Amino acid sequence: MKMEKVELQADSVVFYSPRDEAHFFGWLDQMECVIDVVGRGRVIYIQVDRRRVDAEALRDILAFFQRYRIAMKQLRVFDSEAFSTWFRRSDTYWYRRVFSPPAPSKEIA
Repeated sequence: MKMEKVELQADSVVFYSPRDEAHFFGWLDQMECVIDVVGRGRVIYIQVDRRRVDAEALRDILAFFQRYRIAMKQLRVFDSEAFSTWFRRSDTYWYRRVFSPPAPSKEIA
């Protein structure tokens, strides 16, 4: 099976204690779909093998992003027919964070 990489970015994550930081990286380490994690500056790059993302893995990713306040719009990359019955439900905690359109830019006249 050929790997299909997706790069997610966790920008300016706030850790409230050394243990909180350890849990962050420990959680990523437990996700079978995560193949690499690299920090550069204030951004942590998370490499995911898309083919290993099943419903359980996607729910973990959603919870992880919610917990650490990571921008969720980038999770649209996982929107597929396989997950559409639950991933696109508008009554979920992640729906607006993942699927809402960007705010219109305000032009100054």
